[in-house]
Amino acid sequence: MQYLKEILEKEIEVYNNYLKAAIKKKQALIDNDIELLEDITSTERDLSTKILALEAARIEFLREKGYSTNIHLNDLLEEVPSEDKQSLETTAQNLRTVLSECKKFHDSNMNLLKQSSNYLNHMIKIFTQSINGGKSAATYGKGVQKFESGKIADIQG
Repeated sequence: MQYLKEILEKEIEVYNNYLKAAIKKKQALIDNDIELLEDITSTERDLSTKILALEAARIEFLREKGYSTNIHLNDLLEEVPSEDKQSLETTAQNLRTVLSECKKFHDSNMNLLKQSSNYLNHMIKIFTQSINGGKSAATYGKGVQKFESGKIADIQG
């Protein structure tokens, strides 16, 4: 079970690096730093590759020891010999903690991306209507839409 513990500890290390990347990503999203976002995406790809390799090693270990390859960690802990149990439980709890933190940042970053996308779509719609003389691309040819006073742009020459 020591080898499984080592695999899980390596996964914790990789997920901690994911967490660091997520923190940087959040700030890059706020700052609209596209270059940094590209770098972070590349880092996340590398981390994903490492996780896949560690998961493959974990699955192979479980297979060799006669366990189901999709056994839940809690179920495995029930079957582990008592001398390995406490150490493995501590590692499992550390893994759960870092995964929970990663999920929080992921959810937060997804909300930021969604808000940014909605804002961009709204701005594109406004500029498209302005360029089309008040007709949106979706209603072009269906009649003229009039803007209320205070429109953002007036492109009439």
